Amino acid sequence: MSICPSNDFQNVQPEAAVLHIQRIEVFVIPALAVDANGYRVCLRISSNRGYGWSEIFIDDSDISFHLQDWEHQLTPFVGPSTISNLTELISNTLKQYETYDQRAIYLFTNALHQLNFLPDGSHQAQVDEELILRSRAVSYLSLY
Repeated sequence: MSICPSNDFQNVQPEAAVLHIQRIEVFVIPALAVDANGYRVCLRISSNRGYGWSEIFIDDSDISFHLQDWEHQLTPFVGPSTISNLTELISNTLKQYETYDQRAIYLFTNALHQLNFLPDGSHQAQVDEELILRSRAVSYLSLY
């Protein structure tokens, strides 16, 4: 029994197998809650398949958070890649930075999972949210 007839492979577009990450942005925003001493760290991926978002909360006493380290960890992911190459790159990056803060890779992989779930016409909402995040951010990282 064949799961996918061989003639179906002829219909697969080669560019569909490639994910091109055009930009990774990280926004560090002060927490809005009165009793929260820390920051929302939001990561946004812009790609040929849409946008992906992920965020975590970082306590202001967390001395392990360094945006420069995140830049070094995330830069290799910008550009075109097949899904298998991207998976291998994530694995290698985690091994390379196993003694460092791995939250950047965690946010990145979570944002990747959202790429295909954005509704049509969501581009303007994404632009509006980006403007709001930039205006509130105390730190901002943009990788092209």
